[in-house]
Amino acid sequence: MEDKMNNSGSERNTRRELRRQRRMRAQIIAYAITGVLGISVVSGAFFAVNKIVHAIKAYNEQVEETVAEAREVDVEPAAVASPDENAVESEVMSQDTMLDHIVDTCISEMPIEDKVAGLFMISPEQLTGSDAVIKAGNTTQDALSSYAVGGLFYVSKNIKDEAQIKDMLSTTASMSKYPLFLSTVEVGGEKSIVANALSLEAVASPSELGASGNADEAYNTASRVADYLNGYGFNLNIGVNANLSEGGNSFGTDSHMVSSMVAKTVEGLQTFGVSAGLQYFPETINSGNNAEGLADVLAPFKAGIDSGASMIMVCTAPSTGLTGDDTPSCLSPTVIQDVLRGQLGYDGIIITDSLSDIADRYSSADAAVAAIQAGADMIFLPADFMESYQGVLNAVQNGTISEDRINESLKRIYRVKYADRVDEITAE
Repeated sequence: MEDKMNNSGSERNTRRELRRQRRMRAQIIAYAITGVLGISVVSGAFFAVNKIVHAIKAYNEQVEETVAEAREVDVEPAAVASPDENAVESEVMSQDTMLDHIVDTCISEMPIEDKVAGLFMISPEQLTGSDAVIKAGNTTQDALSSYAVGGLFYVSKNIKDEAQIKDMLSTTASMSKYPLFLSTVEVGGEKSIVANALSLEAVASPSELGASGNADEAYNTASRVADYLNGYGFNLNIGVNANLSEGGNSFGTDSHMVSSMVAKTVEGLQTFGVSAGLQYFPETINSGNNAEGLADVLAPFKAGIDSGASMIMVCTAPSTGLTGDDTPSCLSPTVIQDVLRGQLGYDGIIITDSLSDIADRYSSADAAVAAIQAGADMIFLPADFMESYQGVLNAVQNGTISEDRINESLKRIYRVKYADRVDEITAE
């Protein structure tokens, strides 16, 4: 009798979990469809009418199912059909599986033009053609409708006051068909872009934290940075320096100490709602060095990876000690695939450093294509965005780069973009 009661309770809990997850999926689908329909109206219906009709139909079916399941939750077990318990358990999705499902669904609906644009993180000036963007208006709307970029990167000239930056970021996010990275580099100390632009009280610089040797203070500092960045609307900080070097932007030269600082900084940022990006992989191993001491150089990046860093920026400097040539690191399969993906086991987002830094050696199109072929997921600040975008799009259309390769990167990008939303819903 006791075993029967325990089995009944387990089955009831499993069924309730299944219903809960179905409701969560319905919420997310409703959010996505609402966003797509809204932007379609504003931007002139980017999606074909039959797709919109299909989306509405799917949404209505999900709503009906959600209402029905909500009513079932309080029904006594005897009034509910009892399928095989193992079959029910197999339907219960883990949070990771649910996230994968959402990401795959999102990507499957994207036209190839949007997929390619989603690999770029550029400045608002590159997007709009303006000299200094401090407001999101019709020009931003039109540009995002034409080029659904994956992210925008803001610097001091884009920030005038608190109300202005909040309004610009929230308006920009609402104009995009897809979730956007709204990013900056906020390292702490006197070189903090946002804090300086808004005359905020400065937090400790990496060098000050490194000198203190207190990793917990690195966490506290990162949490304070995340608090104000999040409050203004930023969701990504590509400002965690994992290099072994001296100076205000670096934690220091001791690999063990820097590793602990990087790990706690990543935790502090991401715990309080801002994705963390490590920089600049693996800059210490440049053309003037060999691969000796590689373990020490890579240790801080591994610490950041183990702490869940959402993104790693690969530098444009060559890593001759690893590659044996002067290929920019962010265009090198050896650096990206063999070391960062293979040796360190990183499966998050890999973004290039600014490709404008190598414009004297590569055209914008060639650099962007080479970066994707090498294994990068996102292109950061190319010298010419339009040329870069068209170069990658042409490469996909002529078969030089497969669409599956583009999808691989988009999955990494959207797993980060949707993770917090899944967390919020599962917490309800």
